[in-house]
Amino acid sequence: MDLYFLVIVDAYSKWIEVATMHNPSTKATIDVLSSLFAHYGLCEIIVSDNGTQFTSTEFSEFCARNGIKHITTSPGHPQSNGQAEKYVDTVKSALKKGLHNGGKISEVLLNFLLCYRTTPHATTNASPAELFLKRQLRSVLDLLRPNTFDPSHAARHRYKKNFDQHTKERYFQRNDKVLVRDFRNSPNKIKWTPGVLVDRHGSRIWTVNVGNNTWRRHENQMKHREWSSDEDVITMESTTTMTTTNDRNECSTGSTSVSTSSSDRSSQVLRHSSRSKKPVKRLIQEI
Repeated sequence: MDLYFLVIVDAYSKWIEVATMHNPSTKATIDVLSSLFAHYGLCEIIVSDNGTQFTSTEFSEFCARNGIKHITTSPGHPQSNGQAEKYVDTVKSALKKGLHNGGKISEVLLNFLLCYRTTPHATTNASPAELFLKRQLRSVLDLLRPNTFDPSHAARHRYKKNFDQHTKERYFQRNDKVLVRDFRNSPNKIKWTPGVLVDRHGSRIWTVNVGNNTWRRHENQMKHREWSSDEDVITMESTTTMTTTNDRNECSTGSTSVSTSSSDRSSQVLRHSSRSKKPVKRLIQEI
């Protein structure tokens, strides 16, 4: 079956897109353009030849619906769209060379696109990727000249430095006896369970033996313990319960003493005040 290639070129950056299709119909062309628009956004102007897929009513409606101005070249004068015609010849030449060396069409086409997009253009003195994507694509040639400066590494180092200013370094080793967070209860009950460190995974993750179980915990979820018994469990819930119980006992004792004093007062004879009271002046009475 014949295979057709739709070559699309960005006039500013010289970025090339090549789509393969078995039937160069209007619908297939619109599907390719819709896929490109989904990746890169809508273009403003499309310049094409006078193929039936471009001159159809369906394609005109597609351009009008997306606010795209469609310009066609003069019949029999392909030089009007010389930039696209030039890259058609470039793609054909690359495919012939690749297929002559025994490569597959898909592999040859992808290798050509990567090499072309990362190569500086003679007109712009920059690669199509730099102008179109605002960055240089990584290729096999980058392995020959490794980048010694990594901006992301410097940023991570700066973030770590700021974070370490408010933290205390923890040092753990194998067989250390620690207290680890126990999440088996409800989240509002902070519980620490004794365990023994077994092995480190990565830089901050540890495997901890807790009784007959093996847990994975971050260093932020562990702390050293000073006793050797593995049966003791520190629970904030128990401390809170004891404190609440003591408070309740104190409150009950206080209420008893108050009730006793009130009973003593009830047995005494109440005396009225002997102070002479001045009658209240009311506005209605004065009027």
